Amino acid sequence: MFRSVCLLVSVLLSFAPQALEDGGFSARLKQLAAPLPGVTGIAIVHVQSGAGATLNADDWFPMMSVYKLPIVVHALRQADAGALSLSTPITLTAAQRRPGRSALSERIAAEGAQTLTVRELIEWVVRESDNAASDTLLRTIGGPAAVSATLRSLGVEGINVNRYELEFAADYYGVCCLDRLKPFTLEQFAAAVSAVSPGERRRAAQAYLSDRRDSATPRGMAMFARRLQNGELLSASSTTWLLEQMHQMRGVAQRIAADLPAGTPVARRPGTSGTTDGISAAHNETGIITLPGGRGHLVVSVFIKGAAGDAAARDKAIARIGRAAYDWALQSVPAR
Repeated sequence: MFRSVCLLVSVLLSFAPQALEDGGFSARLKQLAAPLPGVTGIAIVHVQSGAGATLNADDWFPMMSVYKLPIVVHALRQADAGALSLSTPITLTAAQRRPGRSALSERIAAEGAQTLTVRELIEWVVRESDNAASDTLLRTIGGPAAVSATLRSLGVEGINVNRYELEFAADYYGVCCLDRLKPFTLEQFAAAVSAVSPGERRRAAQAYLSDRRDSATPRGMAMFARRLQNGELLSASSTTWLLEQMHQMRGVAQRIAADLPAGTPVARRPGTSGTTDGISAAHNETGIITLPGGRGHLVVSVFIKGAAGDAAARDKAIARIGRAAYDWALQSVPAR
């Protein structure tokens, strides 16, 4: 009974608003975000102490590929429980190709069906943010409902996982009735996107911004990353392995890490939408920074929605926020 009460208290504390919020630094975050178009949400938390700062941290933002992190955590929890073998082979055919970021889809188109183990699928998801690997992994581990059930069992708030990548891409572009695309091909999907009228495309993109499905709050995602770093979500070996994979994330421009001192380790989980009429639905990154001098780790979660301008400018804005958070932590957290 005592152990259960302690666990409940720990979970509640993990998701309570930060009692150690630095109001001065929160004001600084507001200044940094002010020039940005759209809406910016930020949650920063020092993993070991709980100190942090926020801006619009309880607003909801489309996650895009940030949502792959809870999917992978669910898969590894299944593996930890013996319900999933990471060595199981999975074959991906042309029907598993996906729009957006997917080098694996390109490989399938060039070479034919690809067989990967579940572990390799996870590597493609975490290191490459590959959409074909993500949808295949999600289907293998029980779908969005199974991931949502795991999040509920962990007491996670502020994160919704509801659809496959293909489904929310269709919703964003205004494509109706995916079940009519049988057998599914990526070429059919592209043709369906092209057939959507500009007006309907705008309406679908606008609706996507306020859709709570596959969205998160910056606070919710920051606390999830904090618990991952603390070893509260997975076994010790799975935690270490997943964080190693996140440190090797490549192919997406550096955001949080870009302005940090060279060699600073950052476990990354970015997410990026397409644009409609020059407006980006989502430009995000959650990162876990390893601080120097034994200061522990710092989670920085930045979400930008409904923003005009180019992606490089948004990358630079996130980089400035990441550097400000790093400098704040060095001033606020004593070296050991």
